[in-house]
Amino acid sequence: MKFLSFIKNKILFLLTLFLLIFIPLFPKIPLVDVKNTWVYIRPEDIVVLFILFFWVSLLFRKKINLKTPLTLPILIFWLVGAVSTLHGILLIFPLLANVFPNVAFLGLIRHMEYLSLFFVAYQGLSDKKFIPYAIATVVITLLAVIAYGFGQKYLSFPAFLTMNEEFAKGIPIHLSQLSRVPSTFAGHYDLAAYLVLVIPIVVSLAFGLKNLFIKFFLLITAFLGLILLFMTVSRISFFALIISFFIILFFQKRKLILLSIPILLASIILIVSFQSSLLNRFQSSVKEVDVLVDAKTGDSIGHVTFVKADYFKNKIVLSRKVKDKEELLKVMAGDKNNPSSTPTTVLPFKEIPKDVTLLIATNISTGESLSQGTGYINLPLSPVIKKPNNFFYQFPPDVKALTSADAILVRGDFVVKRAAAYDLSFTTRFQGEWPHALEAFERNVLLGSGYGSVSLAVDNNYLRMLGEIGILGFVSFLVIFLTLAIYIKKTWSHIDSNMSKSFILGFVAGLIGLSLNATLIDVFEASKIAFLLWLLMGIVFATLDFYKKSEINFLYELKKIAVSTPAIAIYLFALTLSLFSSTLNSFFVGDDFTWLRWAADGPSNILNYFTQSNGFFYRPGTKVYFYLMYHTFWLNQFTYHAVSLFLHFSITVILLIIAKKVFKNTLFATLAAFLFLIASGSTEMVYWISSTGSLFTAFFGLLGLLFFVYYEEQKKFNYYLLSFVFFSLALLFHELGIFLPLLIVSYKLKDNPLASIKNLLRRKDFLFLFVPVVIYLFVRFTANSHWLSGDYNYDFIKFPFNFVGNILGYMALTLMGPSALPFYEKIRSFTRENILLTLGMIPLVLLVAFFAYKKFKSLFDFEEKKIVIFGLSFFVVSLLPFVGLGNITSRYSYLASMGLIIIFVILIKKLYYFLLENGKNIALTSVSVLILFYSTLQIIQVQQTGFNWLG
Repeated sequence: MKFLSFIKNKILFLLTLFLLIFIPLFPKIPLVDVKNTWVYIRPEDIVVLFILFFWVSLLFRKKINLKTPLTLPILIFWLVGAVSTLHGILLIFPLLANVFPNVAFLGLIRHMEYLSLFFVAYQGLSDKKFIPYAIATVVITLLAVIAYGFGQKYLSFPAFLTMNEEFAKGIPIHLSQLSRVPSTFAGHYDLAAYLVLVIPIVVSLAFGLKNLFIKFFLLITAFLGLILLFMTVSRISFFALIISFFIILFFQKRKLILLSIPILLASIILIVSFQSSLLNRFQSSVKEVDVLVDAKTGDSIGHVTFVKADYFKNKIVLSRKVKDKEELLKVMAGDKNNPSSTPTTVLPFKEIPKDVTLLIATNISTGESLSQGTGYINLPLSPVIKKPNNFFYQFPPDVKALTSADAILVRGDFVVKRAAAYDLSFTTRFQGEWPHALEAFERNVLLGSGYGSVSLAVDNNYLRMLGEIGILGFVSFLVIFLTLAIYIKKTWSHIDSNMSKSFILGFVAGLIGLSLNATLIDVFEASKIAFLLWLLMGIVFATLDFYKKSEINFLYELKKIAVSTPAIAIYLFALTLSLFSSTLNSFFVGDDFTWLRWAADGPSNILNYFTQSNGFFYRPGTKVYFYLMYHTFWLNQFTYHAVSLFLHFSITVILLIIAKKVFKNTLFATLAAFLFLIASGSTEMVYWISSTGSLFTAFFGLLGLLFFVYYEEQKKFNYYLLSFVFFSLALLFHELGIFLPLLIVSYKLKDNPLASIKNLLRRKDFLFLFVPVVIYLFVRFTANSHWLSGDYNYDFIKFPFNFVGNILGYMALTLMGPSALPFYEKIRSFTRENILLTLGMIPLVLLVAFFAYKKFKSLFDFEEKKIVIFGLSFFVVSLLPFVGLGNITSRYSYLASMGLIIIFVILIKKLYYFLLENGKNIALTSVSVLILFYSTLQIIQVQQTGFNWLG
């Protein structure tokens, strides 16, 4: 009776163990065909359905309830999916071809089915004593999967695959020795994803448990699993598993990390040596190929292989001159119903031209299917190696049967280029699946186009989610995992069981690996992986529940995450891509070619950049950067612009961190970072590749300031050393680096202006930061560098006028953007032509400045005054090399604009408090309108600059 009572009360746990075994091991045999797709309802769906019916019966009988940490996030995810799908069926599907409402509904049901198993596992694990049984089941199931995989490789065990329509019919397949091993899964990628999720659990347990026999057993299991992973030949899974291993080592055995790296690398090299297929896949990811290109249109035709004339001896060769690529593709496809003024004729071997290059186009893309390597990297700029007037196309067997010929000589104007090409795997993603998913996303960025609106495989689970359920669905899915992170953070210190800790850590490491896997594989959509993931998620949450000491306010914690610095950085990164991504396609201009030419004609020793300037500015860091970029990416402008965007984003994040210390308020700091990111006055810095050196200077200079602040706060010498290094690096990219240590003076002004500065100037640690400046000036002098002359010289008679004029000009440029420049230039031209009038206006200007100062004293409180002084000082210090010049340039305002933006934020704050007497809602709405108006003005000018740059 006690046994029956135990079974009755713990049946959900037994069903969970059954699913942990059944889902990975039972083959995917089709039961019911789904109309409009070759996806089938399978036994696993029926089993899960019956278990869910049983779970629902327990729910209605009030034996269990819906109170779990993930109930609300999962329900919201389902709700967004349902709304997205309904929206797609009603408004989007009628306008598209090859999308079907029943497939969309099936997609919605499948996602509900996957996540439902979380509730089964969570409710099933109702006792701590059950944890070892769940872990043992996972390990034993992994061993069974490994055994069957080895059986497929060496004993001809059958495979049940779903990788195409024929395989999906459930016919058992015997793999060849060259096939990738899928074990009990529907494909080798699914197996690889399973191993990425489960092997880290086994490895973590091996570190956490003390029993030597169990340790050895688990390590052997993990090693066999690693070998099986190599048999899948999955590159992304291999990389993801390595990342998971290092996460486990970091948290389990930090002292072993440095020792483990060479051991791990040696093991990988050894295994890869025996498993050459994986090594070959890595090597073939990107390779050099010869590409045949239509000289008139620039369209790629396909890969080519050079052969000798004797290759076509005793073969039937046709001859045809084609007028365009469309006709060419028809000829290659063997289309006999293709009229042309130049008919196809048979070409005797003796008439085959011997004085031209003979080519075989071996890889033609017709547009209907993507051939391996049609994803060329920067083909328009690839070097031309031959210019043939014809090429031979060797017919594939199916076309050869139609034409009764072996090849065709195609006459026309062609060139052969040496280009880098992606393999079939990447090409299919870049040219087919991912663009289609992005099209679905662009139809409605919030809701997507609904489930079933993208192809069966997108090979990027995140793009798939964006395409199907939009940003709302993607965020709701992300919140589920953020909830797990919160739960672990709040509970971790209370877990007193090494086994439970190791299990949870292993699952998290595997989950991170699976998330990396999802960048190239739809792992969250694969049924076996999805079922197992949510079962393990339920077990992990139930385990955490046993050690929870108090209730967790998830909404409060999620709000904290949403406004945390990393989250704000993510928002800024998205804004950076949205605002500046168009620049990635703009080609080099102006001085860009000078830098590239220097890189192409680089010195025999790269150290010469540091010792010889040849009359140019001393910027060895910039020269080294262009040298490395040119010899790595050649003229691929995308990578150069990508570096600029990354630097602009990184500088914005550093400003965010510094502004948080200045304002002591996240909202004001975020507003400052946002306004700097969209500031249009210095957009030239982002768009112009020649300005990358200045971006590096700003980046290193701000890092130097930030780490000096950390050094003062925490008194750690490592921070001071980093500050010293970053200020030194800033010198190598632009002359502005000479003045950047003075930013520390600006920062100290926000504390106690007089006392802080006086003490700072006496400190050896601060003064020592200028030692690299002295060395820099000496080396620059010996390197025969450009100093003060021409447009980069100071007129000391006009210096006061230039100083004031440039300061005012850079202020206008920062606050109003490029639209202020014409007005500024007219005023400057007028003052130059009317010197006496200008001199007469000086007293008026001084009077205005006096009244502005008086107003400043009354307008701001003591703390705000210090921040304003900091902003003005930051602005002036960043402009010190430029304020004496005879004109202003937008890129020089880049770093300086931060100071004015900080003051602008203070003014917005003052405006809010001024309007507060009218009510909080009115004040908040008014300030929001002002910010939106100003942001719109800036963004429009940024976009206009982008259009001009592309033009």
